[in-house]
Amino acid sequence: MSNLEPLRLLKRLIELQEHTLMVLERIEYRLTPHLVTGFKSRQENPMVPLYPGNTIVITFTPLPVGAEPASGDVPTITSSDPVNAPVTADSTGLVATVAFPETAVVGTEFGITISYTNPDGTVATPNTFSGTIVAPPPPPPPDITGFTSEQTT
Repeated sequence: MSNLEPLRLLKRLIELQEHTLMVLERIEYRLTPHLVTGFKSRQENPMVPLYPGNTIVITFTPLPVGAEPASGDVPTITSSDPVNAPVTADSTGLVATVAFPETAVVGTEFGITISYTNPDGTVATPNTFSGTIVAPPPPPPPDITGFTSEQTT
């Protein structure tokens, strides 16, 4: 055995330990819950207008990417105007449905807000989806079923 053999073995041992540490850090990252710092919101079908009588669905996505509320903890979703823009949340607390009543007042501004407190007590930055209830367009003119023509000189 040469004098260099123990040094090569030691170097290889250090490389293996560094690799093992890297793998353990990845495992720890995947097992550690990531705190929710905020949310982003989007209307599921932006083609659905905010008319009285319509229903919209808003999805809130926790931030940063990969974060999620702790098991059993559900964010709170509220409406700034529960009369004109009443909201219901699904069981995850991340999907809100707003069913505008036929009697909703056109021009009303509203906000649908999500809030959440992490198990460690840190509060995620709330997010508010805002909108204004608008009037539907007038009905189309009736179909033309015929016409009369009169010739004048």
